Parts: sequence; structure tokens; C-alpha cells
Amino acid sequence: MLERKLLQEKERSSGLFSRIFRKMDGCDVQIVLDGKGEADMVRVDDPVDNTCELLYVYSGDEPVNGKVMLTPKGSYRHNGVDVQLLASITTRSAGDNRVEFISQTKHFEPDTLQGPTPLQFSFTAPKEYESFRGISLLVTYHLCVVIHRPIKNVTERMELWVTRVDTKLSESQPDASRHRSYFRETVFGPLSTTMDVGVADLLHIEFKYDKRYFHLQERVLGKVTFKVTHMDICHGEVAVTRTETVMPPLVESEVVHSETLQKFEIMDGTPIVGEVVPIRLYLKAIPNLTPTYMNIRECASVQYSLNLVLITSEGKRFFKHQKIELYRRTGQESLTTTAWRQDGADEKSKE
Repeated sequence: MLERKLLQEKERSSGLFSRIFRKMDGCDVQIVLDGKGEADMVRVDDPVDNTCELLYVYSGDEPVNGKVMLTPKGSYRHNGVDVQLLASITTRSAGDNRVEFISQTKHFEPDTLQGPTPLQFSFTAPKEYESFRGISLLVTYHLCVVIHRPIKNVTERMELWVTRVDTKLSESQPDASRHRSYFRETVFGPLSTTMDVGVADLLHIEFKYDKRYFHLQERVLGKVTFKVTHMDICHGEVAVTRTETVMPPLVESEVVHSETLQKFEIMDGTPIVGEVVPIRLYLKAIPNLTPTYMNIRECASVQYSLNLVLITSEGKRFFKHQKIELYRRTGQESLTTTAWRQDGADEKSKE
């Protein structure tokens, strides 16, 4: 059973000093996005600090339009306002290293405000990478407003969540969930992938699954065929793992972090020669899945693998892994890593 629990919602308010300063400064700052409401917000979790928050979602080619509302409490003089769209790749390690790949600025000249003043902005830069929150890596998009003042600048930030549909794979890859055999049988064809696992003359198995490319809510169908079994096997598992790789210039030397997202027991006890063990994994039930990122600005990647693990009665483990590629299919634009959590909470509340 999957553990389904809601994460603590991240506090979105500013710090105490910031609130006091804003009150003394005498001008409220609000970012209003065109065409965005509550229905356009997605729930996003952070696996490190165990929090979640609601963010406005944008597609990769969608322009970011809106306005900054400045509401002074009297006559308010500023030395110019900068509205920026910033995107960066950041490490969570000490030093908070980052590589910025989008920096667009709309500048407004110095002025004296007497009442509510809207400042319109529009940013059309293509957002080529999806937002990502991992164990060692962050890909973030922010709107940043900087009001230049004689004593101290006033800054307001809003994070946006960007998703990108892979139109090429959406068109070329069949959607297994639409097949009549989706829940009943495995169909192997030219897209199937096979890998062999052998330990001298003691063990030889064939691990085969139906294809290599899967969308985020698909299923993986496969089978394990035992050809030689001169080994006392206690049980076997298939695990879905994610590997984050961070490379220079983000870090001095390559950093690799792997985590097991979910494990499934596929067998219990020693099989006989010729025995076939079926495999059926539903990706929708696995938390924190994202598309595969093969190359993020030539300094990071996020990849997924299927790991076959066989454990003997003596506790020895034998591994074999095969990379798979996950993609976001058309219609999954607002699907985030916490969608399964929200569904689980809703079901529990109905009980």
C-alpha cells in the first residue's frame, strides 16, 4: 500500500521585518497574472523540507502576462521599478550554486505615485525546461518585482510552475492505457525491450517489458523468464529509481544522487526452470514522477530506471537495471507530483 499523506503547506507570508518595513514604506505590492485563477494553480511538494504550496502553472510556450499593482498609502516616490522573469538551475548543496538561463526585465521610470498604479508586463521567452524540485537539484521560474528606493529597495517574488508536453512522443508513442488489453495481458512487439541477467552457471533469467517510453500515468507490463535456477532465491523485486546528476559548472565535480521511488515484490520462493513471472506496474501510483530530463543546460540530468533485484536466502542481492524514458503526454499539462496525494486525501475524507 502506498502511504498517502498531505504535506505541510508552506508558509507564504513575508518575514516580520519585511512586513514592518512595507508598512513603514507605505506601498503595497501585488502581482496579478492575466488569465490565471484558482483553476490554474497546481499543488507542488518539496521532498527536502516536506512542504507543499500552490503555484500558477504555465506551459513552455505560454507568455507570462500581467500587471504589478502598486497601492501607496499617500504620496510615494520611487527611483524606478524593475519587473523580471528569472529562471535558473540551482543546487541544494552548500553555496547555492546556480546557472541562470532566462533573465528578462521590464523597466519603469522613476515616478511619484498618488494612488493605485498598474504596471503592465509581458514576457514571451520560451521556457525550455520543466520546473523541478529534487533532492539535489532545483529548476525554478520566478517573477521578481524590485522597487528602487533611496534607503532600501522593496522586492516581491512569485514562483511559477512550468510544464512541457512532449508533442513528438505524444504523437509517435501509443497510449497503452487506451488498449483493450491494458488490464488483461501483455503484448510484446517491436518496441519491447529485453535484458538478460546471469550469475555464472547458477542463474540465468530474461527480463522483458513491452516498451521503453512511458507517459506519466501509463503502466509498465513485462515478464521474467527463468532459464537456469541453481540458486536458492528468497524473493524478487522490481524497483523504479530516479537518478539526479549535477555536473560542472554547477559543482566542482560530478554529483550523483539516486533514490528508490517505489518497490514491487514480484515473486516469493525459488522458481523452477521455464517459470514465467508477470510484471505489471502502474506509474500513476508512484509519487514524485517527472519527465526524464536528459540534458538541462549541459549541467544536470534526471533519469529513471527499472531495477530488477533478486535476494537469496543468504541475503545476497543481485541487481540488473534498465533505463526507461518518461514523458509528459498531451492532456497532462497540469499533472504534478502531488496529484496522487490529493486524490488519496479526497478518498480518505469521503470515508
